Amino acid sequence: MSKWLRFCRKGLIFGVACGLAMIAFAGHAARAGNVALTITEDGLAPVTLDFLSPLAQMGGDMNHVTANDAALNATLTGLGYDFNVFGLTAVANAPGLGGTATLFTSGLVERVGGGGNPGGIATLQIDGSQNDYATLATLAGHMSTTFSANFTNTVAGNTQSSTSYFSSTNAQNDTTGPNASSLFNSTGPAPNGGTATPGTDVPSTMVFSLTNRDVITLSPDLSGGLTPPTDQFTHATLVSSAIPEPASIAMMGMGLPVVIVGLGWLRRRRAAA
Repeated sequence: MSKWLRFCRKGLIFGVACGLAMIAFAGHAARAGNVALTITEDGLAPVTLDFLSPLAQMGGDMNHVTANDAALNATLTGLGYDFNVFGLTAVANAPGLGGTATLFTSGLVERVGGGGNPGGIATLQIDGSQNDYATLATLAGHMSTTFSANFTNTVAGNTQSSTSYFSSTNAQNDTTGPNASSLFNSTGPAPNGGTATPGTDVPSTMVFSLTNRDVITLSPDLSGGLTPPTDQFTHATLVSSAIPEPASIAMMGMGLPVVIVGLGWLRRRRAAA
């Protein structure tokens, strides 16, 4: 019997130690990479920037980058892009610290003359991404997304597709995991749109990455630069952990007295011995 009691005591101590270690690891502030923006147009070289890039404004940090309009658009024009982009921003809340994970991207996309496809519609893709979020270290959760589009000087058929991606690989710009998306269709000169998707459930994982992808298609500028087609977009992604079910909380509450009573019994047995 004494061997059995020693085994139980060691098992209990080991279990408590493992639990404390998991809590400590879950609360550890992992160092995220720099939040990054990547711009692509079919057949052309991609452009990537973070707050350390010469294409970014000064004053950003690893969770905040805003493009330098002049430097970015000079680069896009030099590469043959059919677009200019203004006020392009990506903001992530400090990954690694737990709590609700957020990623926000926004900007104004303008169709310009020249470029690789001056006579037809052209499509620009903008990805914002950050990694090392720790919100789901102990519980699964839910990813919710909201988007908006504000088209001006456009024609029917111009579109904005916005998709939020979750990846337990923790790699930035990984779009292979769960996702939620929405599509806006321009039906006239200046339609506006905004929506919140139902979102999607996401699994528990120690760390994960988020990626916002916005794909914008605009018709050519026929105004000589006076009234070019534009789309002002916003894209927000939030991931929060699930709240334990009442039955689970009740079971946890029932288990705690058992542990306390067991510890008291072991102490009395040791005193008697």
